[in-house]
Amino acid sequence: MSPLAGRMALRSLSFTTKHGASSARLMATRVHPNYQESLYISTVATRSMTNPRNIFNPSRAINSFPSVVSHARIASITTTTSCFHTSTAIMNDQSAEAGQKRPATRPCWKCSTPVPYMGLLCSNPECRVVQTLAPGANYFEVLGLSPEPSFDVDTKDLRNKFFKIQQLIHPDSYAHNTNGDQVYAQQQSSLANKAYSTLKEPLSRANYILDLLGSPIHESETLSDPELLMEVMEARELLEDAQTEEEVEELKSVNDGRISETIDGLSMAFKEHDLETAKTLAIKLQYWVRIKNVIRDWAAGKPIVADHV
Repeated sequence: MSPLAGRMALRSLSFTTKHGASSARLMATRVHPNYQESLYISTVATRSMTNPRNIFNPSRAINSFPSVVSHARIASITTTTSCFHTSTAIMNDQSAEAGQKRPATRPCWKCSTPVPYMGLLCSNPECRVVQTLAPGANYFEVLGLSPEPSFDVDTKDLRNKFFKIQQLIHPDSYAHNTNGDQVYAQQQSSLANKAYSTLKEPLSRANYILDLLGSPIHESETLSDPELLMEVMEARELLEDAQTEEEVEELKSVNDGRISETIDGLSMAFKEHDLETAKTLAIKLQYWVRIKNVIRDWAAGKPIVADHV
């Protein structure tokens, strides 16, 4: 049996010991000439754990591996995923507003002058007070983008729009006002901050769009993808074993490639309105972002904390 297949088999046993016999069949599903060997060892391990009389011996299992193994079906494993969800409580009944035709203007709260629906300041030059939050507006509208959710965002343009908004309604500019400007400026600034922090990152942007489109990722949802689980396990082990900056840089390069590929997939899925694929890819992206964060915090001699990878 090859060293690689043996190593993969023992990883499976380690996973089994930690997560239970029901997961013991998790194996490397990558296309590899020796993956059948790993499955065989995993199967022996499963029998051992489900029957206390059988003691699992890796060497014995390896030696007893038949010379020819028929194609095996790789069992799937589901894993509960936890995806953070952007809170939209501040959006004033956004879901109820969805689909309703919105007026082009709304009256200024102070002088009743018609103000563009998403206007931040009163149009009346003699008033110019900060307006209240626009009911039903999503984060794209808040930052001056098209109200139609789009995963493909020019982050540089997004940043510029955000800074312009903050310059216009930053609470410090209204610190001495007593006519309500300061309160509304704080609300508008807080909402703009939240919108920007959500839309600037691909993962939070994807989750937010899924929420808007009525297909959020719930904590109880599961992902049946043994290949992904094995890839994550391998990445974690390599991180824990890394000793030099060169090794970590190589891992970073590989993980950056995963992130880029997943983001491209999300872009295509949203363009095609394939929300199921988008949800699956958003969950994958969450794993790669976690690994990215662990790599970012790596330091020589510092233990890797990858419990949440």
